[in-house]
Amino acid sequence: MIEKLRKERERIENRYFRSVRRPLDRIPTDGKFIQSPKMTTTFSRQTHTGNLPGKPLVDFKTLDQAEYYNTLLVQRDFSTVEEAINAAAGARLMLGELLLTSSRITQDQLDAALEEQKRTGEKLGEVLVRLGFFTQHEIDIALSFQSRQEEGTPSCLSLGELLISTGYITHDHLQDALDRQKKSNKKLGEVLVDAGHCQPHHIEHGLHIQKQLVAAALMAALSLAPINEAASSESSSVAMSTKIQVTATVLARASIHVLRQPAEIIITEADIKRGFLDVNAGSLVEIKNNSRAGVNLIFDVHGLPFKEALISGFGREVSLGPYGGIITHQITGTSIIAFSYRFIFDENSRAGTYAWPLSLSVSPLE
Repeated sequence: MIEKLRKERERIENRYFRSVRRPLDRIPTDGKFIQSPKMTTTFSRQTHTGNLPGKPLVDFKTLDQAEYYNTLLVQRDFSTVEEAINAAAGARLMLGELLLTSSRITQDQLDAALEEQKRTGEKLGEVLVRLGFFTQHEIDIALSFQSRQEEGTPSCLSLGELLISTGYITHDHLQDALDRQKKSNKKLGEVLVDAGHCQPHHIEHGLHIQKQLVAAALMAALSLAPINEAASSESSSVAMSTKIQVTATVLARASIHVLRQPAEIIITEADIKRGFLDVNAGSLVEIKNNSRAGVNLIFDVHGLPFKEALISGFGREVSLGPYGGIITHQITGTSIIAFSYRFIFDENSRAGTYAWPLSLSVSPLE
């Protein structure tokens, strides 16, 4: 029985250890948003569309748009074991439940390990390693992932961040809800609904996306385990045999990648009469910067005439004039930011369809 289960484990392992990094087409499957055959059919159609990887999933109604954009976000957070562990969020699961979500172990295998645990009194992780279902390094990764969930540390898969990235709430809504939550024993979703910031079905959808992407994060961490372990072993070996001192100057670099932004903006007569237009979570961007001093965010204006643009997403509201401007912000490492806008019209503003009026670039502060 144990030998049969071990062979099943090897079959699953071979399936999930093929790549060093979880490619975009793996994440929806890993998170069980879709099933593999459906993915294969959809991607075969992609060759006739010329779309970006993953985009056909939305075009053919395989993923909804919120799920698609969130897979784009987390794909960049699953590059290393450490990053995948740091993505852990949601309710803490017992080790057995957590490992089941990784699809690296079956219910029969887990049941066998639990029976063996009852017989020997060992910890579950120790039994799983002894039976050959997992390596010790993999169990250590799963336990770190579990601890990260227990801490409740903010991550890219926190419910609030997912609700922002899907456009259901703004950063201001989240901060208001977090402040309210401190004075109550309610969950964040309940506070957001009570405050009128979103609807119950938004919370349900956000929790669904969170659960699926957390499973994909754990899969990524475990799939990278052999590479991570080999690199650590090689590093230790080199450290024992050679001691090298290196001095280098690292040039300041910053980059921005627009994950989501409308191509056009529609102004109605009602908007003109009101005097402004609000665009909630209009831009979702990924900013990378290696300068500790921060970055300059450069907003260039074209197309739509307006008197002032109020931009939120920095934890504060910033005002730009009709010619754009530069905003200095303390961003180090990699950050995902959703910008919301209020365009305040001037006397030249007219109803119509315009190209998106702002372009954004970044430069590092020296």
